[in-house]
Amino acid sequence: MEKNQALSIFGLTESSDQEELFNAIEEKLFALKNEVLQKYMVPTLINKKINSIQDIMVAEFILLGGQIPVGNEIRHWNSSPGDRIAMISQYEEQISHLKLETMNSRTFQQLHKVMQAFILTQEYYMVLFRMLYNEFSEALPEEVNTREMIDTGKLLLALRSGTLDERTVWDIEREIARIEKIQKLA
Repeated sequence: MEKNQALSIFGLTESSDQEELFNAIEEKLFALKNEVLQKYMVPTLINKKINSIQDIMVAEFILLGGQIPVGNEIRHWNSSPGDRIAMISQYEEQISHLKLETMNSRTFQQLHKVMQAFILTQEYYMVLFRMLYNEFSEALPEEVNTREMIDTGKLLLALRSGTLDERTVWDIEREIARIEKIQKLA
């Protein structure tokens, strides 16, 4: 990629100064962070976004002269929870961590790492959810939107209190169907 192509990705010209460059990168990064935070639950959507930012990452590298801060190492979720409560608790903790890492990302390269961690987290969550809730049947697939994830906070409260009411069971069945639908998309 040539420098003029890199500049055009950020809407800049050869006459743009360093401050304009940093502002343009920051604005584009901020917009992408917001998008990631709103769509983090569907791995295929994140994967498409990762593929679309490859040129942005190259442009950032070229325009910053290869001086891109490395950033924090991203913590991945790989523990084996013993039960449903531990699984949902660990999941919520990991999602909170990744949201914070998203907000703290200062470069597209850092954000790229976080987005990959979101994908791994969601894929691991889906496998664990299906394993730990295997006695539930799934809802009818046409009733399920892949972006409408179960409220894991409410589920965690219900699990801790030991009260899985009819609504919670229905939510679990919809989540199983949602996961099934997502896994078929992959």
